[in-house]
Amino acid sequence: MNENPAPRRASLGLVLRHAHLRAAQLFTEELRPLGLENHHAGVLLHIGLLEMQTQRQLVDSMGVDKSAMVRTLDALEARGLVRREAHPTDRRAHAVVLTPAGQELLAQVEAAAERTDARATSCFTPEERELFHDLAAKFVRG
Repeated sequence: MNENPAPRRASLGLVLRHAHLRAAQLFTEELRPLGLENHHAGVLLHIGLLEMQTQRQLVDSMGVDKSAMVRTLDALEARGLVRREAHPTDRRAHAVVLTPAGQELLAQVEAAAERTDARATSCFTPEERELFHDLAAKFVRG
């Protein structure tokens, strides 16, 4: 009889949840000097990556509640980082764009994200980091 059974393996969902919590904690630490919270930085990163977005597109792409997005955009707008303007092709929608100050801060957020990535994957070799990123991206795409 085997006295040392193999340890139970955590589900992928649980492992991903803990990976997310660790990454979020590291990103929070990197953002602290910028006076930003993760969700504020996430909106800036989304707009920076995808350029002009409607509020609805941001809600959908980030998977957040509509009212939470409105509060986040209100806070970013109050800091002069984004502005809502008439959408050029959809009269019913508001486009959310970065202001010049938002573009400057975005560069700092992107640097913080890079530092977070490096810290979060410091346990990997460079090849493993690349593979991990590629596999995670493939997983997200389905």
